[in-house]
Amino acid sequence: MSDFPPLPQTGGKRSFRLGVTSYVYPADLSPNIRLLAPFVDDIELVFFESKEHCNFPDPAAVDEWHRLADEHHLTYTVHFPIDKAIGSPNPAERQSFVAVAERLIELCQPLNPHGWILHLEGITPDATPDRVTAWQNEIRPHLQQLTNLIGDPSLFCVENLGYPFEWCEPLLSEFPLGVCLDFGHLWQMQYDWKSHVAKWLPRTRIIHLYGTDHSSRHYSLEKSPAPLVREALDSIGDYNGVLTLETFGLDDTASSLKCLQQYLAV
Repeated sequence: MSDFPPLPQTGGKRSFRLGVTSYVYPADLSPNIRLLAPFVDDIELVFFESKEHCNFPDPAAVDEWHRLADEHHLTYTVHFPIDKAIGSPNPAERQSFVAVAERLIELCQPLNPHGWILHLEGITPDATPDRVTAWQNEIRPHLQQLTNLIGDPSLFCVENLGYPFEWCEPLLSEFPLGVCLDFGHLWQMQYDWKSHVAKWLPRTRIIHLYGTDHSSRHYSLEKSPAPLVREALDSIGDYNGVLTLETFGLDDTASSLKCLQQYLAV
């Protein structure tokens, strides 16, 4: 742990809870959580399930994570797997996503997550208006199923992806859901990110921040121009939700933390 830099002090420097992902070290979830818990305010639990591998926890692991959270005043955000789309045109795929999400909610609810990160996938940026309407209608009953399980719909945080976020607005209004504001996706798609932040920050529980080269890669924060990162941090003001440095691997996470320290020290 000697190479892992200390975090910025809360003081008057930041109002948000600082988070990292559950895959900083080349190990499974539990070892990462043990190593990271003393250094961060929140850990994004990144889950996946495939024919080859599944990293869903057993009850003993959840008990340990709960104990570590109590010991270190830690919170968790839960990122649902993204291999299946809740808005797929294929009804079987939609049902499969919901079944997986329900299982994760049952497993992780004892952790009292700060938020559940949801990708409303199954649509492309060039979709026709008819397809957008169909996609919204296909997602709607599944959102109802999932929100019924946790009671508070605002804990489901819809992340902005590679299509216009306004397509999500009817669903956000109807349920009403929270928001996961991903700066990297906004920069990658060259959207008007300042307008997006101004509109959606009041609904935002989780922010993702990382460096980008306009690809889908999540790089160290040092890869993004310093003025851009400073503008992003200025734009969130006294935001007091979770801000996750969504990088994977020790080098990118450590250098991102170092960069953040420098920005917050000014």
